[in-house]
This record gives sequence, C-alpha cells and structure tokens, in this order.
Amino acid sequence: MNTLIFKTNIKSQKDFEEVKKTLSEKNVISECTIDLEDVDRVLRVLADSLTIQRVEQEILEMGFYCKELEE
Repeated sequence: MNTLIFKTNIKSQKDFEEVKKTLSEKNVISECTIDLEDVDRVLRVLADSLTIQRVEQEILEMGFYCKELEE
C-alpha cells in the first residue's frame, strides 16, 4: 500500500467529498483524507496502483491545485 501526499487548494469539506468520490470511482483507493486546517490543505491517498501523476492530473482536471508534497 502506497501513501501519496499532496499539497492542494481544496478549501471545503464539500470540495473534498467531490474529489474523493471522483478518485474512488476511477481508481482503487483504500483511504483518502484531507487536513483542511493545514496551510497546505494536505491530501493523503492510500492506494496500491495509483501514481502521483495520476492523482495530480485527475485533481487538476477538477479545477483544483494539486502537487506532491516534498518532505
């Protein structure tokens, strides 16, 4: 299981639910969470076969900023 971590501009729980639904419909994910209190709006996705580029692309297509968070 891979944990993918991203910086986003998702601002509301409603927007996050939309993103989560889209990712879940198109991909096999185990879990998806967001920290809306963090300045980077950190999105965490647990998945086996999902790539960083795929997540970034799908979220960008939804109109949100999404970039892998470098540690």
